[in-house]
Amino acid sequence: MPGILQTPAYAREVLSSGAVPKSDDERDELLVTRLERARILDDFHSPKVWVLLDEAVLRRPIGGPEVMCEQLRHIATLGESNRIRVHVLPFSVGYHALMEGRILALPSVVRECQVSYDHALGDALSHRKSLASIRSVAEDYEHKAQRAQHP
Repeated sequence: MPGILQTPAYAREVLSSGAVPKSDDERDELLVTRLERARILDDFHSPKVWVLLDEAVLRRPIGGPEVMCEQLRHIATLGESNRIRVHVLPFSVGYHALMEGRILALPSVVRECQVSYDHALGDALSHRKSLASIRSVAEDYEHKAQRAQHP
């Protein structure tokens, strides 16, 4: 999940994990920076952000069902308010052009990556269908959270 789109709870979970342990103070400092950066989306006249999300990002339960439900609804709200344009690359696509991980340094490689991104975007769901998919997965997480609270 791109940092600029993360809710406080989701970002806290992400920043609390990782290969290099962080102190609570380090994590909180990074969290404040990340949330401040995301405020650019509050200004309707700032540049629009285009996001291509692999379906795995929607399905990997970072922080549990409540955190994921809030996170996905946040993205849907941003998409519905035209602050971002979001496309989900569904599992059904199978292998796609962006699955080749690489470091981008040479201009020719960057251009090649842009072509791969364009191909993957062509395989992704439309903005409208992506928002519907995000809302559907959010509802799944909401139901899981309710079942966990009332076994």
